[in-house]
Amino acid sequence: MNNFYLSLIFTAISFSSFAQDTIYMDSKYQELDTKKGAKYFKIITPTPDKDYEFLRTTYFADGTRKAEQSYDLKDEKKVYEGLHKHFYESGELFYTLEYKRGKKHGKLIAYWKNGEKRRHDIFKRDKLKEGTVWNKNGEEIEYFDHLIHPVFPGGPKALNKYLIENIKVPEYHNTRQRVVVSFTIGKDGKTKDIKIVEKAPAEYMVEAYRVVKEMPIWKPGKLFGERVNVCYSLPLIFAI
Repeated sequence: MNNFYLSLIFTAISFSSFAQDTIYMDSKYQELDTKKGAKYFKIITPTPDKDYEFLRTTYFADGTRKAEQSYDLKDEKKVYEGLHKHFYESGELFYTLEYKRGKKHGKLIAYWKNGEKRRHDIFKRDKLKEGTVWNKNGEEIEYFDHLIHPVFPGGPKALNKYLIENIKVPEYHNTRQRVVVSFTIGKDGKTKDIKIVEKAPAEYMVEAYRVVKEMPIWKPGKLFGERVNVCYSLPLIFAI
């Protein structure tokens, strides 16, 4: 299972571009200028005859369909609508999930590769109402959430405490500075792929990078019960 994202920045572009462009992406879904090194590609199509404005179809590099996701654009932000479909790399249907006005609303049905049902959840306005999970043998097992986010040891308050106690503010600091760091929580719970995405003077960026790199091991995230890499974006404020 590949990386998934807690949040995505989506920029509206022209109808002609939607209709014509093939957008190539790397293993983290970052857009590339060319197809070289691409893990995926996507095509976004206007859908004036549907109940939603756009359909984004994502493919694996070999052309196998990976996902179909429909949405509207509201103030340049995508709002999921309708039935979304996701597929295994080998082509079988993985799961479907219904959305309404950007919230999970309806059924989430997942399948094993052999076509046997894997889980059946019912959501109403993003809240789980009921759900059932089965193993590969078709036996019902103890229920667990389909998406489990990584957890810093001790939770969010412990993360804040760690940052406050470990960030070393440059001695000459006399202005407010903001650094945004992106990183991945790996399947082993370690931070990796650390990048500065909003810059400040070098000393602040070095310190932001260090404090993320030296984080203790997180409890990894899971998708459908399997560990996955999860990408985060963390703003760090150096205030006066």
